[in-house]
Amino acid sequence: MIAAGTGLAVGGAADRAALEASLDALGRSGTDRADLALVFVTGDAYPRAHELLHAVRRVTGARAVLGCSAAGILTDRREVEDEPAVAVLAVRCERLVATPFLFERQGERSDLGIELAQRIGGTVAEGGCALVFPDAMGCNPAALLAQLDEALGFVPVLGAVAAGAPMFELYNTEAAQGALAGVALSGLTPVIGVAQGCTPIGEPYVITRAEANVIQGIGNRPALEMLGEAIRSLRDAEARIQRAGVFAGLAMDPAKSPLERGDFLVRNLVGADQSSGALAVAERVRVGQTVQFQIRDAEASRQDLLGMLDEVATRLGGRRPAFGCYFDCAGRGRGLFGVPDHDVTLIRERLGEFPLVGFFGNGEFAPIGRQNFFHNYTGALVVFPEA
Repeated sequence: MIAAGTGLAVGGAADRAALEASLDALGRSGTDRADLALVFVTGDAYPRAHELLHAVRRVTGARAVLGCSAAGILTDRREVEDEPAVAVLAVRCERLVATPFLFERQGERSDLGIELAQRIGGTVAEGGCALVFPDAMGCNPAALLAQLDEALGFVPVLGAVAAGAPMFELYNTEAAQGALAGVALSGLTPVIGVAQGCTPIGEPYVITRAEANVIQGIGNRPALEMLGEAIRSLRDAEARIQRAGVFAGLAMDPAKSPLERGDFLVRNLVGADQSSGALAVAERVRVGQTVQFQIRDAEASRQDLLGMLDEVATRLGGRRPAFGCYFDCAGRGRGLFGVPDHDVTLIRERLGEFPLVGFFGNGEFAPIGRQNFFHNYTGALVVFPEA
C-alpha cells in the first residue's frame, strides 16, 4: 500500500509554514509517519531553512527529507507565484526504496555524474528513477547526464534547477548553496510525461548538410528557406509569430514514422546566416536527422500539455496515481498563460485527484525516448501509480 499526501502553507514565517504544511501532508496521507518527504520553498525561507527542515522531520518522521528553493511552488491544489510559501509531500510505502544524496560544491567536482552513479547504482539497478535538484551555481547538466548514462545506462532523470533569491538546496536538516540534492527511487514504476510547450509547424524533413550545431541544408534546400516556408504554413502566421517563439524540433528516434508529439527534442534557434541560409541550433545536429520547426506560445503550450497528459493517462491504463512530482519552468505559469493554477488544473482534469508536489525552476531534467536531457520552458511530470 502507498500512503501519500501534500501540504501547502502560504505566507508567514518559513518554519511555521513548514510545520503547517507538514501537518497537512501527513494528515492527508492517512498515516502516522512518512518514509520520504520532499520540501520546496521560496527563496525568502533561507534564513529559517534549518528550523523549517527540523519541523518537517519532527512532524513526518521521514528518514529522507530533501528539496530546494524555487521561484514558485505547486501542489495538486494550486500554484503559488510571487508569495512566500512551503510545499511538502509525505510518502510512506514498504516497497519504495529511497536513496537521498547531497553533493556540495558541485562546480568543483569534474566527475559528479560518476560519483552520483556510484551512490545510486544499487538502488536503480533493476529500475526506478532519480530526482535531481541542482543549484544553478556550478551546474553542468550535459556533463552530469552524460557521465551518469555512461556509468549506469539509461535511468530516467527528472527534476529542475533550484530558483529564487537566494538559491539553496535542502537535505535532512541542513541547507546548502552551490550543491546538488536529490533522491533515487525504486520499487515503484514511474510514468513520465514531458510537455515542451511547442506545436510543430510545416513538415518534417531530413537534414542534408550540417556541421556541429549548424544546419546548412534541409531536404537539399537552405535551412533558412525551409524555416520561412514552415512559418508561412501556419494559420494566422503574421499575428501569431509576433508573440510566439520559433524553435527546432529534432527527432530522437530515426526509425519512427510518422512522428508525433513527444518524439522531438526542442531546442532554441541561436543564429542565422542570410547569405548561406544556415541556421544555428542549441544542440549538435547530424546529417540524416529529421527536423521539424516548432512554435511556442500560450496556445501551443496548452495543447502540448493536454497531449502529454492524455498520453500519461493512456499509459496508466486506469490505475490511479498514488503520488507524483511536476517540475515547471519559471517562464511558464501565470506569466505565460495569464491565469493562475493553469497546469495543475489541467493535471487534475486529465488524471484525477492525487498528491502532487513541485516547483517553478531554472530549467528542467526529463527524458525524451530513452535519453535524458536538460530543457527550458518545459513541464516535466512523473507519477507513481498504485499497484
